[in-house]
Order: sequence, then C-alpha cells, then structure tokens
Amino acid sequence: MTGPIDAVVLGLSPTGLFACRELHRAGRRVLGVDSGPACAAHSSTLQASWRVVADEELLQRLVQLGSRQTEPPVLLPTNDRYIEFICRHADSLVTSFHFPDCYTGIASELLDKLRFHRLCQRHGMAVPGMWEVSNRATLQEMAGQIVFPCILKPALIHRARAYLRGKKVVLARTPAELDACLAQVPDDVGGWLVQEVIPGAESRITVYAGYASRTGEILQAFTARKLRQYPPGFGSASLAISDICAETAALSANFVRAIGLRGIFGAEFKRDPRDGQLKMIEINPRPTLWFQLSHAAGKRIADAAWCDLRGAAPLHDPPQRDGVLWRYALKDLASALFYRRHGADFVFPPPDVSASGVCTARTWAVHDPRDPLPALAEPLLYLRKWWKER
Repeated sequence: MTGPIDAVVLGLSPTGLFACRELHRAGRRVLGVDSGPACAAHSSTLQASWRVVADEELLQRLVQLGSRQTEPPVLLPTNDRYIEFICRHADSLVTSFHFPDCYTGIASELLDKLRFHRLCQRHGMAVPGMWEVSNRATLQEMAGQIVFPCILKPALIHRARAYLRGKKVVLARTPAELDACLAQVPDDVGGWLVQEVIPGAESRITVYAGYASRTGEILQAFTARKLRQYPPGFGSASLAISDICAETAALSANFVRAIGLRGIFGAEFKRDPRDGQLKMIEINPRPTLWFQLSHAAGKRIADAAWCDLRGAAPLHDPPQRDGVLWRYALKDLASALFYRRHGADFVFPPPDVSASGVCTARTWAVHDPRDPLPALAEPLLYLRKWWKER
C-alpha cells in the first residue's frame, strides 16, 4: 500500500462494497478490511485491502497505519462484528482515527436486541412483543404470555451465525415447535429472545436511512420500501424501491434525536394490520445491505459521514429520487422461487411486488459495469461457502 488513506471500511460484503464505491467516487482513498473472502475485496475502488482474522492483529495494524497518516482516516464499520471491535478498542483507536460517537455509547445498546427493545419502550416507540427465554423451563413458565406464531432470535445475532446457517431467525408456529428449537440452540451466543410476528406481507416494510452529524443534524435522509427479503419473511432486503414514507421518516428522526445517536443509521418498520401502527423492527448504527439504493436515489450517506468527521464542508443534500428499484439478484431469485413454490403454506402471504409503482431506474447490490470484478467473484464465493458447509 502506498500513499495516505482517507477511510477504512471494515467489512467487505455487498454492504461494505456500497461504502467503498461511494467514498472512492467522491475522491477518497479507501482501505478495505475483512476476516475472510468477500466480494468487495475485488473492487477497483480500493487503494488496498487486508484480510485479517484475529482482532488483536487488526488492532495492531490499524494503530500502525494511523500513526503514519498526516490526517486521521475515518473508520467505517459495515457489520456488527466490527462495531463491537471499535466499541472494545475505542480508547486505542481514537487518537489515530475518526469515527462516530455512537461507537463509544448507544451502539452497543442497539446491537443487543433485548436492550434495544427496552430502549424503544422507554421512548414510546411501538415494537413487536418480545420475551426473554433462556431455557425450556423458562418457556414453560411463560407459556400463557407468548403469542404464536413467533420467532426465536439471538440477542446478538452476529454471534449465532454458525447455528443459524444463513437465516436471521428461527420460526415457531406452535409451542411445541418453539420447545424443540430451544432444545437445540447453543448456550454461548449471548442469550435468546422470542419475538411476536407482525402479520402481513414483507412488502409492508418501510426503511429509513441517514447520517446524524456531531451536532445532531440528520443529513442525507432517505426512505424506501422493501418488496422482498431473503431469507423470505425474516431476512434482509433482496428487492426494494425508493419511496417517500413521511411517517417512517418522522418516527425514525424523532427516535434518533431522542436517543442521541450520532453516526450512520438504517431503521426498519412494519405496519401492523391489527392496529394500523408502524412498529420498529430494528435500527442499525451502520450502513445496511440496501444502502446502494440510497446512493442511486441521489443521497450520499457514507460520504456525508466522512465530511462531517473530517471537518469538511457538508455535502449538498438534494431530494431523493423516487422509483429507483434495487435488487440483490442471486438472493432475490431464490426468494421469488420460494414464494412460487411454498408461498401458499408460508406464515406470510406473498409480497405485493406491484407496490413498487412506476420504476424510474434500476440499481444492483453488487453488479456495476464500472467495477465488474465483485459481481464476477460473488457466485464463486457462494459456491465456496456452500462446499465448506456440506
């Protein structure tokens, strides 16, 4: 690696790829970091990339890098593992890097699903019902409280990925199914939660993203609607469209201000047909998978963070472009096939993809003709992962 680095993107999944591309196209020199093979490691937008497994080695290399820079680079984590890394090592990193204040405070509360649920309740935010269930005996004690169908989810999802095997949650339609799930879950992933399922198609989900500056101003605000997810029902977006959602924006902005969040964030809501309320599903203190849609719709969330943290002039903040359709092609194909084959028996009805309205433009999670290698590498990475899990 030669020359100075302006930003370090931690995590090189398609989420990290969005950040690398946006920062590079704004003229920033980007270093990408991940612990294993990842599509963004092949991006031409990177000045350099590191593959570092152990956190101790990563901390040492980052401190060495920061000590050589004239101006501290911006640290941008794009998954929960790297948020935890910054939270743990903030004292060692703060002299050599710029990063948002949330990583020394509220971020750890947002990562923990139970603490997040309690935070929402304290601030009057409507959320699905949630119960802490540590073992089968606890489940029997709470048998009359839990609403079915429900989902079993880890309090710290990134610590349970090996057990979940690509899923984000485990669905239980009956008490017997939940009991069977609890009998198999590992004990060392930070606790488990049971959450109420909000009925209705996943196309009822709306999202909001932006950057809360050091002074609390929300910049580059953006709203969209999910149309499909992968895994179906309880996953990340695979098809989404930019769309003005005023209620989602107001609820999110008020919550971000109330909890004092400073940094990049992405919030998710689903409207509950039983009471008509928008209920908050989660808020991530980082970019999320669908952030490339915000870029295609004219927003610059990652670069707004870079400018604010480096003390540069704020970016122009135009109105978002509506009707931009974003697709994560491989996963959306799998989701569409699932609904075609199993939709009649699923806990949710098939999503209403026609809710997208008029499509004005298209963008993709990985594919970009200006930077083709990540899209070529991604299918090979999936095959590699599949082969290792056989």
